[in-house]
Amino acid sequence: MTSLRQRLAAAAAPTMIRGITRVIAPLGLLLATGTQASPIAGETGFSGEIQPLIGVMSSRSNLAVSSDQKRIDSLYSLSSRETRPIGGVLGQIDYTIVPRELSLYAGTPRSALADGEIGVELGVRYRVGGVGLLTAGVIPVTVNDSEVWSDPFVVGTRRDATDVDRRGLHLGLAGIAGTGLSVDYRLYRREIDDERSGQALGLSPAERRLLEREGTEHRFDLNYRVALTDSFSLTPGVQYRRLDADGAANRGWLLRPQLTARYNIDRWSLSMTGYYGMDRYDARQPIYDEYRDGKEMGLVAGVRYAEPFGWSNWSVDAYGVWSERDADIRFYDQETGLFAVGLGYRF
Repeated sequence: MTSLRQRLAAAAAPTMIRGITRVIAPLGLLLATGTQASPIAGETGFSGEIQPLIGVMSSRSNLAVSSDQKRIDSLYSLSSRETRPIGGVLGQIDYTIVPRELSLYAGTPRSALADGEIGVELGVRYRVGGVGLLTAGVIPVTVNDSEVWSDPFVVGTRRDATDVDRRGLHLGLAGIAGTGLSVDYRLYRREIDDERSGQALGLSPAERRLLEREGTEHRFDLNYRVALTDSFSLTPGVQYRRLDADGAANRGWLLRPQLTARYNIDRWSLSMTGYYGMDRYDARQPIYDEYRDGKEMGLVAGVRYAEPFGWSNWSVDAYGVWSERDADIRFYDQETGLFAVGLGYRF
């Protein structure tokens, strides 16, 4: 499978341009942990939010499906850098049935964005007295990870892309027992239309089976929000992912501690998230005779200004992202930088 980190990278509204999906994971982390769990509206009816985003992204990745990366010339180096404009729309709509107790939702919840996931989610939230806010949903389609290279190890000629069918389930509990503690679990199944990893290199059937990327992914998140003052909070957390890929060289786990700081003053809201993690795999990659273990790190900063020009329910947002993955096999290294601005509206 593409690296554990790429796995779920980004996707919300169907109009999202693919370029942003490779960096929405850290951006989503900021959006989700920088705010409390999605509340249930105080009265029956519709509510929601929408936010168009535009920006620029610079990245290097041998696994990213784009016109600039159709051909690579080496299995032992990182691809050339791409810089491109990006844009898209994130959004969600809720319908509250019983005030402050039950709501139905559709769209891309902020909790899903922490997962780097941009896809359509349909679900229900129910506030259980003395327990917390329970969320249960299905993810029938994802935009991120919708394509991969059929054989990413083709060198010196054009690589062909193939479609990926990826869907999942979501369970979460936030504000547990009235505290800042939240837990989240997602289950994904990934199927690739035309899996040919290693075919161009003439690997044996047994070696090619080690490179298979289809499989199941389990993702667990644990966060605890601590309000140090009325305007300043810290949210330490940790995430664990287990990737049960059909190929043992792509089967493994990731563990990533993270910390988000948030400061609010007047109409300004400032957030910053930092994370550092590592992943480990079950078998050696047969092309390199090494494990594709690695580490990843990143910083995400965001600024929100509410009610610009006196516009009620509107906000202006700006985000900066830097992330890097350093693998023992250089082919799997990744570097990403992003700057984006958006105009959000709540209704």
